[in-house]
Amino acid sequence: MHNKDKKQKHSRLRTSFKTSITEGIFAQIYGNLSAIGSSFIVKLMVILDASPMHYSLLSAIGQVSAIWQPLGVAVTHKLKEHKSTCIKITAIGRFLTIFLGLSLLFNNKLQGIWFVLILLFFSAGLQSLGANIWIAWISDLIPLSLRGRFFSRRNQILIGIGLIVSYIFSFHIDLFESAKGAFKLGYIHFLGAEKFFLPQNQPWFLAGVYVFASLMGLIGLYFLNRQPESPLPSVQEQRLRERYFAPVKDKNFRLLSVFGIWWMFAIGVGSPFWGPFMMKKLSMSLFEIQIYNTISVLSSLLSYQFWGRFIDKNGNKTAMQICIALGGLNPMLWLFTNAGNYSILWLEALSSGFMWAGTGIITTNFVLSVAVKGREQVYSGIYGAITGLAMMLSTLACGIFYPSSITIGKRILEPEQVIFGIGGIMRWLSFIPLFFVVEKRNVPLPKALLALIKPHSKKC
Repeated sequence: MHNKDKKQKHSRLRTSFKTSITEGIFAQIYGNLSAIGSSFIVKLMVILDASPMHYSLLSAIGQVSAIWQPLGVAVTHKLKEHKSTCIKITAIGRFLTIFLGLSLLFNNKLQGIWFVLILLFFSAGLQSLGANIWIAWISDLIPLSLRGRFFSRRNQILIGIGLIVSYIFSFHIDLFESAKGAFKLGYIHFLGAEKFFLPQNQPWFLAGVYVFASLMGLIGLYFLNRQPESPLPSVQEQRLRERYFAPVKDKNFRLLSVFGIWWMFAIGVGSPFWGPFMMKKLSMSLFEIQIYNTISVLSSLLSYQFWGRFIDKNGNKTAMQICIALGGLNPMLWLFTNAGNYSILWLEALSSGFMWAGTGIITTNFVLSVAVKGREQVYSGIYGAITGLAMMLSTLACGIFYPSSITIGKRILEPEQVIFGIGGIMRWLSFIPLFFVVEKRNVPLPKALLALIKPHSKKC
């Protein structure tokens, strides 16, 4: 009987993994093309002549959506399953982005910008709410000892496919630009589409991209519906108010929250301006930006397996220390760029890809490792809300207190570069609150690094 249960559990894990990968592919395509943070959304904002404050609001919306996460606990409080609720809420959020192209119909571009921001506010919020329910769902399916490798392998596959799709669409969007190389001209001639790839048609092609993305996101939910689900634990019988206050009474969760608030506040410093800076100040094409993204993504793909094993073996806290060190360095490299001279970004892409691969897994996994068993959803929801709010405040502050350029010796730093430098220093300072967080499975960093250097050493 024991062996039978073991086989059933193993089979269930394999089914969960395969289903999660299939659904995730469609979700990744959707996110790469039409979610906040996508270069395709930034391109739309550039076409609409958005100001620095608008980019700050766009980035802030991506974070304020996290405030919706705790609502997931209330929505599922008395439900007997997570699946259908998660799918319905996420479906509405993904469906809304099908209308992004309508922003181009406004005679006043400012009205079009506000239409995009309001639409993305509700879309991102609903999807954040759905993601919180998904976290509770997946945490019941995947044991804590396997989550690092599960998320790393899943992310590795999804990001690779998302990269390919982004390349295809960014290449075709760049075909509408006035300046075209011989290869692009030859490709257009091969298609016989000289009259189609004109600058005035680019915005409408971009609108079509959002329609395609939304459809891909909705198709993915069909596969998500096939994901198995465990019966909800008895903790659901707790009063809703008690469930919300349980994490707040947990000292270690409060310590983790202090770190999370600081880290996300630091991450938000400069976050609205990476894409616009590349397009407007460095004069990089969308295709060049995809090359930068490719290097970053390839670095992530190659490092996911390392991070999954490292986190499962040494803990999230130890892994986060490495990410903080690199996270503070990366913005500093942007201080040495200017129009026509941005080769150092290819090195930065390698470093940031490695760093963000680890951070992406840790962000999901750290709070789950600290949470009391059966309360992962409320811990994750509250943590996501307060850290998202922190990043929202810093992204808004970037737009409100947008600085002037400064001169250091013979070098002139653009306003965005001033912000990037401040953000890098703030990231490094997050070592302080992380020090106080306790993780049971944590291995000290020096010992973990020594094990990497001498992986085959054995105890005497």
